[in-house]
Amino acid sequence: MTHDPAWMQFTERARDALAELQRAAAPVLALLAPQRCGACGIEGALLCSECCDELGLAGAGRVERGAAPPGCAAGAWIGPYEGGLGEAVRALKFHDLPALAEPLGLGLRSAIRVVQQELGGDATLVPIPTDPARLRDRGFDHAALIAAAAARALPCALVPLLERTRAVPALHTLGRAERRRVMDRVFAVRAGVKLPQRVILVDDIWTSGATFEAAAGALRAAGCTTIGVVAVAREALVNSA
Repeated sequence: MTHDPAWMQFTERARDALAELQRAAAPVLALLAPQRCGACGIEGALLCSECCDELGLAGAGRVERGAAPPGCAAGAWIGPYEGGLGEAVRALKFHDLPALAEPLGLGLRSAIRVVQQELGGDATLVPIPTDPARLRDRGFDHAALIAAAAARALPCALVPLLERTRAVPALHTLGRAERRRVMDRVFAVRAGVKLPQRVILVDDIWTSGATFEAAAGALRAAGCTTIGVVAVAREALVNSA
């Protein structure tokens, strides 16, 4: 594999150009293709009413709770990743359907309220930032869109406190210990921002908790001590090595 800087720069620009072309073509393709449910695939709606009910996205949403990741005081999610919620999350991220962030964010309202109660009061939502390379490819930050939809609906404050310090490999290929290692110090608090008293980290998927743990570590190092987490879906961690 070549490591020529000029070639690497060319390939990065080509990838960015292709991603931009795909984003530009998306509205035209959406007009030509019938709208399909992001969870079940049936034609007619971005997320059909049956799936909204079944997946716990209707009304104020469904809540599941469990032990919070290290460094966090409370955690909640809507339902399991294995099933329709996972399909909706993948459609959002990989099939250029950022509009799906709206119903997923609305479905998080009850989970956020539960975590707020455990933290002792209103808390500021802080989305887990997307890796810059994936952000360029997709053209949007899925966790930020989900958190923004939830914040508008509740309503509550939202502040993008965190930034990525480096890229990491896809976590689904790694075991639990390796996830924690590669996520060590991958987040930093943005310069010049005021830390809220209580913070709730927001992401699409909660698997091992390594991402939440790393983000909470950055917040604690900056002086924040009351931290909760919410995710759209909780994934069963098969590879626990």
